[in-house]
Amino acid sequence: MPEHVIDHDLGVLWEPNAPEAVIVSQDAVLTLALRAHPDDIDQRTVVLRWSGVVWWCAGAPNDEAVASHRLYQKGLDRVLWSGRVERSELVESLAPASPRASGSTHDVVLLKEETVEVVACAVEVLRADGTPRDAARIALS
Repeated sequence: MPEHVIDHDLGVLWEPNAPEAVIVSQDAVLTLALRAHPDDIDQRTVVLRWSGVVWWCAGAPNDEAVASHRLYQKGLDRVLWSGRVERSELVESLAPASPRASGSTHDVVLLKEETVEVVACAVEVLRADGTPRDAARIALS
């Protein structure tokens, strides 16, 4: 099967309409902090923390233009929160330049104002008190 996106259930939901996600990158760690979903019993900030980051980007498209994303017709159209790219062409293209890339996964996180893509060895979900900005700073320490 060629490159395709599957739903990646991280076990948490975040506020889909809050344009206040905070991204912090330090060495090979990327932290994304988001406001918890209003229906979540745990209202602490959701923190997604990737380690062993090989590559990442954040930017267009936003939620209104996600149909223009190159992965949209490859399964991203069925993802609401986070997707994992199976047989990622990006991971394959990074492998010659970074030995760590061949064992990495390619994640796509859909946000209100942008799309975040990360190629990394692992992702963990944390919760933190305070605002997303505070949580991102704390998660890196």
